[in-house]
Amino acid sequence: MINKILAVILAGGDSSRFWPLEQKSFFPIFGKPLLYYCLSRLKKEGINDFLIVYSDKNASLLNEFITSYPQFHIEKVVQKDPRGMAGAVLSAAELISGRKVFIVGSEEVYEDSLVHNLIKNIQNDTQSLIVGYEVRDYVPGGYLTVEKGLIKRIIEKPARDKAPSNTVSIVFHYYNDPKVLLNYLRKIKSKKDDIYEKALDQMMKDGYRFNLFPYKGFWGYLKYPWHVLDTVNYFLDGIRGQNIAKSAKIDTRATIKGPVFIGEDVRILEYAKIVGPTYIGDRTIVGNNVMVRKSMIGANCVIGFASEIGRSYVGDNCWFHTNYIGDSIIADNVSMGAGAILANLRLDETPIKSSINEKIIQTNKNKLGGIVGSNVRIGVNSSIMPGVKIGKNSFVGAGVVLDSDLDQGKFCFVKKQNYMIKNNKFSVSDSFRREAGRKLRSP
Repeated sequence: MINKILAVILAGGDSSRFWPLEQKSFFPIFGKPLLYYCLSRLKKEGINDFLIVYSDKNASLLNEFITSYPQFHIEKVVQKDPRGMAGAVLSAAELISGRKVFIVGSEEVYEDSLVHNLIKNIQNDTQSLIVGYEVRDYVPGGYLTVEKGLIKRIIEKPARDKAPSNTVSIVFHYYNDPKVLLNYLRKIKSKKDDIYEKALDQMMKDGYRFNLFPYKGFWGYLKYPWHVLDTVNYFLDGIRGQNIAKSAKIDTRATIKGPVFIGEDVRILEYAKIVGPTYIGDRTIVGNNVMVRKSMIGANCVIGFASEIGRSYVGDNCWFHTNYIGDSIIADNVSMGAGAILANLRLDETPIKSSINEKIIQTNKNKLGGIVGSNVRIGVNSSIMPGVKIGKNSFVGAGVVLDSDLDQGKFCFVKKQNYMIKNNKFSVSDSFRREAGRKLRSP
């Protein structure tokens, strides 16, 4: 029965909450788009047919994906209906009617065991099944009310103090007859992005059986840009041992500590230190006295002298020189001038907030550095304050202290410096320096 199930992959979202990063489904991790891992988990468990619901904005990325990964049997349909999950499913109505289906979120990450164990729990009489996950902190998702293993209610994004439980729905849903779901989706009306959840809620009220499959392993998702850090950490923690390509050149005076993946033709120069778990992509150069800790570095990067990168994500083709990058996310083709830093901790050490679609969102992170879109240039001695986002194709000039988000395609610079020049009335000799040097050299 399993090989007859169609996996419907939802990849048509606009990713607006993911700004300044783009296209969650195709966001690269360890050199492969997130969509690759989604399909691989399913294929490993015997799911061979995939229907990907995409958008006009990521059509070229999907076509490139299909060409790059021919091992996946993929059909595709464009999402013409913009109404979130409901619109995505309805856009695929003609292709899913009469088939057993999984509806799967492409930007969610979980352990392989979830797919394996869930499939084992599907019986011939299972009408529908939803994966539920108990959360400690509030997440913007569909909250479930469960009685004796059956889901009785689902409410999308309730207020923090009105959540009916601490169990949320992972977008991994099974339907043995999606025609029923399609009929409800066509009938439900809402001004919010919750038509799909309201349709399920009404189905539950009308007696349609939704089994709960509880899951307790890792669950990551890309809803907001800072979620990249949690997802990357999961992948980094999966590195076992020291996987170093034969073509990599590592100076004998460099230090490699802990589990690492070091790609083809990587160069690590003297006195650099790599602390795992860390991933370094092909042809990247790690310069003298560089420190990289628990980070993912893309391909073709140059990490110049005395730079420090900690707990961060760095895309491809990025260049640094004497920079500090902490708990940050940097997209492709970003360059930072000497002395520029991405600060990651507020002076009061409180959790960092971020503005998303003109709403202030709590990131629940005390440490969060810059979030930098592609093709950005940051000038020498600039300081990017914690949690600040920079849109793609923007420049930050030398000496700027940027404490708020910068939209894409902008150039931020210091217009005028206030300083004064006057005659110098002081003189110095080298006697103090000579005496201090003598004391330093004495045993």
